[in-house]
Amino acid sequence: MTVTDYSPRRWEEASPGNVTGEARALTAIGPLRRGIRYAILRLGFLARRYVFFFRRRKVAKLRRLGFIHFARWVLFEDIPGAAGRQPLGHTYLFFESNFNGGFDEYIDAFSYVLEEDMTQIFGSAYNFPGVVPATAFKDFIRRHDYEADHYFSAYPQATANDVACALELADAIDELCRKPDDDAFAFAAAWRGLLTKAQRWL
Repeated sequence: MTVTDYSPRRWEEASPGNVTGEARALTAIGPLRRGIRYAILRLGFLARRYVFFFRRRKVAKLRRLGFIHFARWVLFEDIPGAAGRQPLGHTYLFFESNFNGGFDEYIDAFSYVLEEDMTQIFGSAYNFPGVVPATAFKDFIRRHDYEADHYFSAYPQATANDVACALELADAIDELCRKPDDDAFAFAAAWRGLLTKAQRWL
């Protein structure tokens, strides 16, 4: 007896162009409805651009998610063309991100860690189902996702956390190398301190 699997394919399997080694690319585009949520979104984007403390507060949670290389949201209403900029008739939200791990886990983090922020950003999109529960939000993102035609990663086998740790370790080694080498005991103590700190980077 043959059992047919009717479950949808995982995002990574359905969009192989979005995967290179440990890195994943996500690009979603969709139109927005005018209204109070849209007005709040535009004000929030302006505040993120021009008010430093507001931008810093908004990205604090995102920075704590160590598997995200970057994430950005852009509003646009026209596109460049041969005869100048062509109006689209709607405001569109462009969302782009690179991350490590699976798509499901990534959207779960957005749903349960950044619920309020994601509601503010995606809330004015047509057919927005809400952020929680995450299953409907994942389906919403997948419907607006575009597979990358070309996706390059300089370190395909390294995660964002691997790269960050490597940079910290490189800085610590540079600092150690700049220490005077006329005191062997001081250098030995600094070396042991570096090895102790390096444990959290490995």
